This record gives sequence, C-alpha cells and structure tokens, in this order.
Amino acid sequence: MGLEESTRTGLDIDDISSILRGHLPDCYQFNLSAPLHSETSGYLKSPGLKDNIHCVAYVTDACKVSIMPTKLEEKLNAIRRKVNLMGIPQLVLVTRVDEACPLVKEDVRNVYKSGYIKEILQEVRARLGVPVSCVVPVKNYSEELELDPNFDVLLLSAIIQMLLFADDYFDKISE
Repeated sequence: MGLEESTRTGLDIDDISSILRGHLPDCYQFNLSAPLHSETSGYLKSPGLKDNIHCVAYVTDACKVSIMPTKLEEKLNAIRRKVNLMGIPQLVLVTRVDEACPLVKEDVRNVYKSGYIKEILQEVRARLGVPVSCVVPVKNYSEELELDPNFDVLLLSAIIQMLLFADDYFDKISE
C-alpha cells in the first residue's frame, strides 16, 4: 500500500509513525478504516533498535512530479516533518528517468548530463523539501530481458546512498 492524495485512502500518517518507531507486528495487515494502535494484536509496545526504521526512501515517478496532486504533496510534507523530528535520514528515488527525457532514453549514462532531469530533481527538492543531494535518479527495469550495467550503476548508487544514510543514523544514536 502506498500513499494516496485523499485522506481515507492509502497508508495513514498515524500508521507511518508506528512503522517508523518499530511498533508494527510481523505480517500486519493495514486497515484503511483504523490506524495501528497499542491494542492491535502483536503490537510491539517496546520495540528494539532492530525494529525501528533507519532510513526512509520515498519513490516518485519522474513523469508525474509536475502533476503531483497538492493533497499528496501536503501528506508527503507532513510525513517528512515527522521523520525529521525523529532524526531519521530520508531520500527520494526518482524512477522512470528514461521515460521523462529522450536524452536519457537514448543512453541512461546521460542522466546527470540532462538539463531536464536536473530540473525534475530540483522540482522534487522544492516540492518535498529535501536537499537535492538526497534526490536520486534511477532507471527501472521494465521491458528489458537482460541486466544492463548502466541501469545497475544508478540502482547501486541509490542503495549505497541509503546504506550510508542508515550508517549515519546509527552513528548519531550511538553518540
């Protein structure tokens, strides 16, 4: 389940707080009509470090950034503020960059040369309030039957960034 623009659809912001704090039981089935609460079966009242979230990654479509509904943008900003208060690092993966830009579709290695992709990354930064250094472009595998090292470099870069952010989080909490 992802985020939706209307209030009674998609993941509830209160559920997100419970997820971040590690209260979510294994195999929990989200309920659109009621967020997770302390009386839920399996609710972790005293979650350990292993249960907490150490890095938040938002995923958005490069082709839809400019048409993101205002309500969804507001929901994402509310979540980002909660995550910031908890000191959890966050980044945004911008997918389908090849579909958004013909230069990148021609050769995915052009992703950081494309002025249009740079504009999209800046728009994501402005709309979601994260530094542009935390906005990472990736190319989805969609129709390809074989792996492509050029796609993999972008995906690996995103994973490395997430791991570094999580590592920084551990450094901060251990101080």
